[in-house]
Amino acid sequence: MNIFQDLLTSTWTFLQSYGWITVFITILAYVIYNKYIYDFLNTREENRKLIEQKKFDCQVQDKEQERIRLARKRQQEEHDRKEKEARIKREVKEKEDAEKRLRELEEQDTTCNVLGHASSAHSPIISGLNSTDRKNQHAIDIVESLPGTCDVTVFGYSTCPNFRKVCQLISTYRLDVSHFQVFEFDKQKDWPMEKVLELIKSRFGEKLAPYVSIVFVGGEFIGGLEEARTFDRNHGFSQFK
Repeated sequence: MNIFQDLLTSTWTFLQSYGWITVFITILAYVIYNKYIYDFLNTREENRKLIEQKKFDCQVQDKEQERIRLARKRQQEEHDRKEKEARIKREVKEKEDAEKRLRELEEQDTTCNVLGHASSAHSPIISGLNSTDRKNQHAIDIVESLPGTCDVTVFGYSTCPNFRKVCQLISTYRLDVSHFQVFEFDKQKDWPMEKVLELIKSRFGEKLAPYVSIVFVGGEFIGGLEEARTFDRNHGFSQFK
């Protein structure tokens, strides 16, 4: 009790001596706080919140961008997978079609050419010449006449890969027999084959040397497999449909 009275007495004595200074300092501190310190602290707090909000927004934006990136990646992977599957299917189908065509060619009867048409050995021109024994004239008529009777004419041996490739290339356009004819040397039983080959070689000379398939377009000799491909790229066999 005495301690409390002493404390009260000391406080009253201090206020009597320094009360006005204490009140002044208190008011001044309040004014300074409200005018400067409060605004400063409030501004700093708002800046801190703004920085945290920006960080949060950036994190949200980064997560959203990552989500979009992953979604696009999945879509691209799915697209690539489907495209790869489609490409593989196309390649398999093309291979199967090529193998099927090759099997069909291999299974052709000796009375048919590589296109599956009846053998061209008995064309009107040849039929008219079978009655003569003049082999040289026979060979001349074959070499000079047959290439000009059709838009595209191919000579060769049915067992020759290049000859078959030429026929496959042209037959993809499904040309009518009136526009495309094939003569297989090994199936033309009534041809004087030695004379025909000698005449072809003498007529076309060095042009014929590298070729095992002989291609005529519009009655003109153009070459073999590669020349047929070049003609197809530049002019197209489809023009004879």
